[in-house]
Amino acid sequence: SVVGHEYFHNWTGNRITCRDWFQLSLQAGLTVFRDQEFSMDMAASASARAVKRIEDVRVLRTLQFPEDAGPMAHPVRPDSYVEINNFYTVTIYEKGAEVVRMMHTLVGREGFARGMQLYFARHDGQAVTCDDFAQAIADANPTSALATRLEPFKRWYAQAGTPHIHAVGEYNAAARSYTLTLTQSCAATPGQPEKAPFVIPVELGLLAQDGSALPLQLDGEEVSNASNSSSRTVVLAQTSQTLRFVNVGSAPVPSLLRGFSAPVVLDIDYSNAELLTLLAHDSDAFNRWEAGQRLLLRSAINNIATTADPIRATGHFDQYLLSEPVLQALRSVLRDPTLDAAYKELLLTLPSETYIAEQLDVVDPQRIHAVREAMRLQLALALQADWQWAYATHQDSGGYRPDALSAGRRALANLALAMLCLAAQHSGDSVWPGKALQRFKDAGNMTDRMGALSALVGSGHALAEPALARFYALFKDEPLVLDKWFALQAGAPDRGGHVLALVKQLLQHPDFSLKNPNRARSVIFSYCSANPGAFHRSDAAGYLFWSERVVELDAINPQVAARLARALDRWQKLAEPWRSAAHEAIARVAARADLSNDVREVVTRALATQAL
Repeated sequence: SVVGHEYFHNWTGNRITCRDWFQLSLQAGLTVFRDQEFSMDMAASASARAVKRIEDVRVLRTLQFPEDAGPMAHPVRPDSYVEINNFYTVTIYEKGAEVVRMMHTLVGREGFARGMQLYFARHDGQAVTCDDFAQAIADANPTSALATRLEPFKRWYAQAGTPHIHAVGEYNAAARSYTLTLTQSCAATPGQPEKAPFVIPVELGLLAQDGSALPLQLDGEEVSNASNSSSRTVVLAQTSQTLRFVNVGSAPVPSLLRGFSAPVVLDIDYSNAELLTLLAHDSDAFNRWEAGQRLLLRSAINNIATTADPIRATGHFDQYLLSEPVLQALRSVLRDPTLDAAYKELLLTLPSETYIAEQLDVVDPQRIHAVREAMRLQLALALQADWQWAYATHQDSGGYRPDALSAGRRALANLALAMLCLAAQHSGDSVWPGKALQRFKDAGNMTDRMGALSALVGSGHALAEPALARFYALFKDEPLVLDKWFALQAGAPDRGGHVLALVKQLLQHPDFSLKNPNRARSVIFSYCSANPGAFHRSDAAGYLFWSERVVELDAINPQVAARLARALDRWQKLAEPWRSAAHEAIARVAARADLSNDVREVVTRALATQAL
């Protein structure tokens, strides 16, 4: 993927480049899209292809959606900037790639290829704009949904924020029709209080209760190959649009936004039964994964909310958070011989604490951490026999091969091992931690060695300490590998508040240097940005640590410091006492007279912007 990305830049970035910094996504977003498609094209099956799409969407949801909802929100093509370094962002890259992907969807694969050929023919050797690119794709496909809506489509470049689509469906048994109403909205962002409607491609299907596909013929439309297919794309270009499907023989379960056809939030009131139907039967692999994530997310949010004292993690919640039907559905996925191992690993991985937090209006980081850890333990215990089967059948992928199939087997075996070590730690059993240590010692590749080490560290087992020491002895002269060693410890689950003390020890390690950006990221970012349960401490010690490191880094590397400063730019969502403590920490940094423009822009906007 990385090699492909840089290679594609020979055309989209070098031979045709951006006219000015505002057009940065012209080459950055387009090239990300190209490397994403290249990686998916190397996959053999639908579920294997979906693995890459799911991984990319997880990045978008956990990093870009919060950026769109925070004080640093900016369009894919910004109108202004204080420091251009602050605009090498997930909005420019990942959301920019999604804008290109929507063009691809609206003109089709062959149409997009024609558009790229026209773009190269027109602009080879030039410095151009995002508009020039969009115009080339549209001109090569003059009758397409993109060409007929080009001007409103370009709002994706000019408007910040993540649109929400609210979907409501109603089945009329007598008329054998299904009416689906889609309504879009987008919250205000800094400098943009009002939003015009976006052009949003929505790929959809309809499933019967048994999982079979239902017809997609719209009212007034002749039966055609398109309407007889199991999936079609509709374009939502107005604030609201109503679709009436006819000849629908039973009440359908709608499968919307297939393949994540647009970078939006889909609000739809699925029942648990409908989500279980999608999880078991949806022909779209992305939406099958999405149904599982919605079920897990619903369990998490319900238990985060069920406490008399809603801003304290100490409130009681049932240790059995996942229902038996959900557990059975996940077991069926794990045992399904038709699904790729890499896909199973993604579907059986819980939503991250950061993503869960984004679904809440008020965030208690400790409550989220406690609930998610309880869910992880229940999943480990309830599926223990299934994890043993998964490990036994996937642990040996033969001699190391860097292909997708082998990588998937390694991923699933490592997830199973992590779950088995977690269950063993809960029961006091030493067998599986012992097997993990042996796998760590015998591993013939870095993925399996790190997987076994992560299983020990993640379960908090005593064998983690000698394994960490052995790993350091083996790889102390390999800087990039040592970064993994640092990051694993700084990102470990927090048990009794021990991680901050460990992080401070790691800063004193002879191999740590704040002047090395990768090493600084491996420890400080792994703690402040990727370990919310350990960072958001009730005593605010994590925030004090953050403020000291931002100032310290700013004197050395303002770009890295500005990225770290953004770890608290969503402080307004926090419950007390975290909210006040975070505000105080940001103000402490902002009060310094010697800040770089990079950091000052981030902290000033964080303090100035009200909760959005």
